[in-house]
Amino acid sequence: MFTQIRWRLVRWNVAVFGLILLIVGGSAYAAAARRLPNEVDRELENRGNAVLATPRGLEREEFTNSQSGYRGGYFFLGLGPNNEVLANPQQVPVPDLPPLNPEDLTPRYYTLQVRGESVRFYVRPIYPPNNPLPAGRPIFAALVVGQSLTPVHNALQRLLLGLITAGVIGGLLIVAGAWFLAGRALVPIETAFRRQQEFIADASHELRTPLTVLRSSADLLDRHRQDPLETNGQLFDDLRDGLERLERLANDLLTLARSDLGEQALAVAPLDLSAFVSSIARQTTPLAQAHQLQLLCQPASEELSIEADPDRLHQVLLILLDNAIAHTPAGGTITLGIAQQGGEGLITVRDTGEGISATDLEHIFDRFYRADGTRSRTAGGAGLGLAIAKALVESHDGRLNIESILGQGSVVTIHLPLLNRPTTF
Repeated sequence: MFTQIRWRLVRWNVAVFGLILLIVGGSAYAAAARRLPNEVDRELENRGNAVLATPRGLEREEFTNSQSGYRGGYFFLGLGPNNEVLANPQQVPVPDLPPLNPEDLTPRYYTLQVRGESVRFYVRPIYPPNNPLPAGRPIFAALVVGQSLTPVHNALQRLLLGLITAGVIGGLLIVAGAWFLAGRALVPIETAFRRQQEFIADASHELRTPLTVLRSSADLLDRHRQDPLETNGQLFDDLRDGLERLERLANDLLTLARSDLGEQALAVAPLDLSAFVSSIARQTTPLAQAHQLQLLCQPASEELSIEADPDRLHQVLLILLDNAIAHTPAGGTITLGIAQQGGEGLITVRDTGEGISATDLEHIFDRFYRADGTRSRTAGGAGLGLAIAKALVESHDGRLNIESILGQGSVVTIHLPLLNRPTTF
């Protein structure tokens, strides 16, 4: 499946970048095809102006001597009043030029064939050809400057060949690059797909246990349906426990699904962080004492206000405290701390428990993950607690970090933005 998707991405990338390459190359060629002839026209005009600016430049003898032997690819002609060629120093076989308009002195350009070769002509009328030649004036009615267009055509052919070669090489590079980029783009998709498959498998496994209990209890009740209800009290307790476990799991999965979609509903309100955490510590102290643990609370020395959903934040702290109590041996200590760091309020849950290995720490927020490196296959929680806590904290624009050393305990830190943040310049 992913190979087909990769090839589809490659085809789209090649089509898009190939089109861009074609547009850029075509635009470059079109610009050169316009620029080079224009440069030829400007050069012809400049050379004609240079001849006209030279004293006696159009006198027949002076013109012939000065232009004779020119080897720069240009040639000059002097036309008489009747469009006849009066001077042709380079002995160019001149085709029939369009007749001069006696009323129009505007310079003209022509492209004509000379011996099968395209030649550009610049015709500059000097004075109306039907007027008599005044004494002391140039004997030519028009000046013609010409140049072969073969170098221009050769340059355009070389440019086209270079663009085609570059296009072929670029196309191969685009295919290779598109294959590489498509592979890189599919990495997170493959990871997400794999995690989704694992999530579905683990959720199915977690649902199977309470459903099995419910099915077994229902079968037993069916076989003893004639017995009085009070004799089947244990079966009703099992049914109720199974239903409660299913309800908890369904609520946890719904919370994660809403967080993934960014649809987590929060009833936020200003909250005094120290008072809120102290209240939770007081409520949780009996549970810690039942496990022979000491629960300490270290409130901040100043009032820290945040904007949060108290019910959701209460859920987060209960998850963290429940984990700390479950993984701290009897006689240990759990400390709830509140502090300020820049524009954030920090809530820390520190325990002296068994700690978490570096390998497990990398996956601690994975859904259904257990710190022993296995998925949830025993009685107890479904392994969704820390994933839910992280999602709820992030829905408050906060961060949840865990630091732990195996055998020395763990420190969980919640970062939440304060309402009155200090201004930083």
